[in-house]
Amino acid sequence: MISCEDNGGDLNPSDPDAKKGTLAFSITDAPVDNADVSAAFVTITEIKVDGKVYEGFKGPKTIDILSLQNGNSLQLGEAMVGADSYSKIALVIDTETDQNGASPGCYIVKAGGVKDKLELAGNAKNEIELNAKNFVVESEGKTEIIMDFDLRKAIKHKNNDYAFVTAGELKSAIRAGNKQATGTITGNISNFSALSGQAVVYAYKKGSFNKEVEAKGQGASEIKFSNAVTSAKVDGGGNFKLSFLEAGEYEIQVAKPESETNANLNLNLVLDIESAIDLKSVAVKSNTQTSVSLKLKTILGL
Repeated sequence: MISCEDNGGDLNPSDPDAKKGTLAFSITDAPVDNADVSAAFVTITEIKVDGKVYEGFKGPKTIDILSLQNGNSLQLGEAMVGADSYSKIALVIDTETDQNGASPGCYIVKAGGVKDKLELAGNAKNEIELNAKNFVVESEGKTEIIMDFDLRKAIKHKNNDYAFVTAGELKSAIRAGNKQATGTITGNISNFSALSGQAVVYAYKKGSFNKEVEAKGQGASEIKFSNAVTSAKVDGGGNFKLSFLEAGEYEIQVAKPESETNANLNLNLVLDIESAIDLKSVAVKSNTQTSVSLKLKTILGL
């Protein structure tokens, strides 16, 4: 990402005659596919835009990220900023203390209510630079940036302990974009009741899914389905919702959580599905909901 030059727009212009627009931030989540996790709290202390503190957010604020699924989001504030183009967004988090000064600041709540602190890996800093595209705040207009904190990519589980993934992986786990430029895919798996257990639906950019690669753990934290743009759990009625997708074409894949499959047979995670439409080219338009109907065929290799 390329930051704005110093002679460009000013996030907090002091000139009373400077052109300004409204910049708002909100946060949402793609789920973690581990039944042992009942909540996931992250304490945010600051939001920065092009290296400057965004004054619309009043931190610290401790948020249960896991509660913000299926299109639900939480607004983190809005403020008047200089009308210009911006390109760099960062979240500053506190892993030690929450908004009330209690410890820890970032943690998982396991089934049964036990807290498990989320530590940052190695020499990772508390400031997380997000994957974001350039965005424009128009004079007298409003731009809302939605930040998708993908817990499935952001935390790792090993030997009954949880922690944040590496700094590079954590950056890739949080995407940010203009909310008004996003759309939604909703769907139903008609015979989902025939499947014993849970399932997760993944959205990939068209042509980017590689089964042999995605079903295996990638990177230092061995993240499966790491290139998916977002994901959603299928509910008991077979329904799912993939929210805040940038306009474009996507490929839909369905898989069982790793805990419900043989860990030594990674390809068995992927389910065989069919639909009346081409699931390798599902179009998403801004401010539009695209609906798909799926049917499970067989579970590969099982």
